[in-house]
Amino acid sequence: MAGDLTEKELFGVIKSLYRALLKTFHPDANRSSKRQGDQKAVELNLAFEAINLDRDPASFRSLRKAYLTRQPAAAFKHAFLLKNQLNLQLERESVLADNFLSYLAQDAKRPGETQDKPSLVKLTDTGLRLGLLDVAINNNIRQASWVLGANYKQMEISLEGILSVKAVGRRRYSRANFIRLLGCVPTDRLDIAPLLEKTPEQFFRYPALSPGVDPPGPKPSVLNLISQDNFKRHVLKFLEPFLLERAYLFSLNKAEFSTTGHISLEGVIVKLDYLTKTTNPAPKVGEG
Repeated sequence: MAGDLTEKELFGVIKSLYRALLKTFHPDANRSSKRQGDQKAVELNLAFEAINLDRDPASFRSLRKAYLTRQPAAAFKHAFLLKNQLNLQLERESVLADNFLSYLAQDAKRPGETQDKPSLVKLTDTGLRLGLLDVAINNNIRQASWVLGANYKQMEISLEGILSVKAVGRRRYSRANFIRLLGCVPTDRLDIAPLLEKTPEQFFRYPALSPGVDPPGPKPSVLNLISQDNFKRHVLKFLEPFLLERAYLFSLNKAEFSTTGHISLEGVIVKLDYLTKTTNPAPKVGEG
């Protein structure tokens, strides 16, 4: 820490420690051992004067340099070794994440790809129908009067492996050749709201708010998009190649990914049904 912080930051830490120790060893706080308290207080004052950046910057810099170049103790050596190992592990994880995202980027640029592989997740031989809650809509209207189902959408992977989506407020399914599902992260393993992209230049206007809530007015809109950096650092390590209820479902929207590099959040899976040949299929595009 002494080598990582700036001079002002390090001196601020030293000053805080000095004040805390002085309260502990001040003679008034150590009446049972007044002589020992006096001695410690004098030592603290002398030491602080020697490293007082405001009064003697040259002495502060000299002592800091001497501290950083001292012969490290066994505990310091061990901590230094562990820190290097941690940095090496983080570097390896970053390389692995970069390679995975590079694979996704190459896949997104393949022209004329059919819907043979709608997903990187492991699917069964049966079709699937998913019910999802749109996270961005839920976030944008979380303080407004709630309408059940206002953020509900559906996705279906047919027995033939074709992905279709019925967006929020829509009555029809639309084939989604541009979406490739990546996997899920259980909701209890990830705080997603701080990771989502926001658009301060666009605003979501709230409906009438209840008394005592935030005053009405324009609010920044939250999007179902997450940057590659946030996806690598916070999501990828929890990503599971399965479709799970009560889990965030991530996908690669090829147009969005090719343009901005963002990963898409389809929503929270709240319902998962397996389809059979006797199950009523999703209406075709154009049907009600």
